[in-house]
Amino acid sequence: MIQAPEVKPAQQAGHPLATTRRSAINVLPFHRKLDATKLKKWLEISSRCTMSEFELFLSPLTAEEQKLLKAIENKPAPIVNRLHLENLRDVLKQKALVSLRVEDEIKKDDLSHTTPAVENLLYGAFDAVFASVGPPNGSPRYGDVVIHLKDSVRENGWATPFSGMHFMYAIQHKDARKMQDMLAAGKSLPESPYNPLHLGFNDRLHFSHYVVTERYWNQMLAFQAILVYRNLDDSPASEKVRQRFTALLTEEDPQKFWNLYIPPRIENGTAEQDAENIPFGYLEGKFDDRVSIDFFTAIQVPASKLAEVRSWPEAQPYLHLIQAKPADIP
Repeated sequence: MIQAPEVKPAQQAGHPLATTRRSAINVLPFHRKLDATKLKKWLEISSRCTMSEFELFLSPLTAEEQKLLKAIENKPAPIVNRLHLENLRDVLKQKALVSLRVEDEIKKDDLSHTTPAVENLLYGAFDAVFASVGPPNGSPRYGDVVIHLKDSVRENGWATPFSGMHFMYAIQHKDARKMQDMLAAGKSLPESPYNPLHLGFNDRLHFSHYVVTERYWNQMLAFQAILVYRNLDDSPASEKVRQRFTALLTEEDPQKFWNLYIPPRIENGTAEQDAENIPFGYLEGKFDDRVSIDFFTAIQVPASKLAEVRSWPEAQPYLHLIQAKPADIP
């Protein structure tokens, strides 16, 4: 008799959120493992509920808002990973982007990784590979290399409208940097929920309501834009944002569409310029364990480093992907 394979216990991004939501619906333990299959189903259920709530609270939509939903549905959002050049060689060796936990298992030494321990406590970030969903070239603060991913990678991911660190300080109003410094120093965060540096049940419960699975990514980006549009004021900057919103409704070219949706950041821009170029939305995509190089469509490196990167032995199978980053992309 052939036995069914054992279901691996979930060690995946999102596991702490699902555990918290399960505890929230009944105080008694469920005595069942929260395995990978159940976690995936929970992510889908949670996302569906969130989108239904958005639809309820945004309704009724104006004709313009309905037009945006239609315009955005057939324009796959750019999915981009940014990393530092010194980390690219490992990506080529491993033939994949990998999570901090996988990377640690491979290298077993100190890592210069951007994944904060605060986010791991919040939702299991050490088990995730990250990518921005929406910005045409990702966020330069994560590195000078731009990796563009196929739209099909979204089938393996879920997202939230911001990072865990942003959630902790901007939404929960906690000193996320201080919390991160404590964890980096090997200390534990305070256990008392009354301590302003505590991270626990209520934080995870709140963050769980931001889960968006891939089938709703474009719709969520449209809803974010509608909220930005509705909250504009009578300033000249807001008028410029309204003009961008109107332009989105008729722009057919996907690249131009997403550049209108999230304009390139102006270096040392004025407060007025920042207000005019406010992004209409953003999603941080999260993928379990690894993203294979088979999902890459381009690896853009600083032009001054192109020859060096293309000379690496690890780069030889992927020369068709490796390009110079355009000068206008930071």
